[in-house]
Formats: sequence, C-alpha cells, structure tokens
Amino acid sequence: MSGESLTPNMVYSLLLMSIAGVSAWWSRYVIQNIVALRIAVFIGVSTSIYMLINI
Repeated sequence: MSGESLTPNMVYSLLLMSIAGVSAWWSRYVIQNIVALRIAVFIGVSTSIYMLINI
C-alpha cells in the first residue's frame, strides 16, 4: 500500500459515508425521523461495501 493513492471513486465513497453518518445522527437526535435514519444508514452501509469491493 505504500505507493497507492485515493482514486476518485474512493474519495466519493468516503464523502458519501461521512454525509450519511451526519445525516443519520441528525435524523435520530434532531428531527427524530426513523425513515430518514434508515435511509441514511442504508446509504452509508452501501457506500462502505462499494468502497471495500473496489479496494
């Protein structure tokens, strides 16, 4: 791994995972909407699986 760098797909996945994490927290504690929480968690998990598959 010493010579590798982040590809644009990896950066996009990391960005979506961080946005999904913040959205999940916001949905859970601020607006208390369980449907939005589930959507945010689904997006976060999907992008993390996508990122792991493409490593």
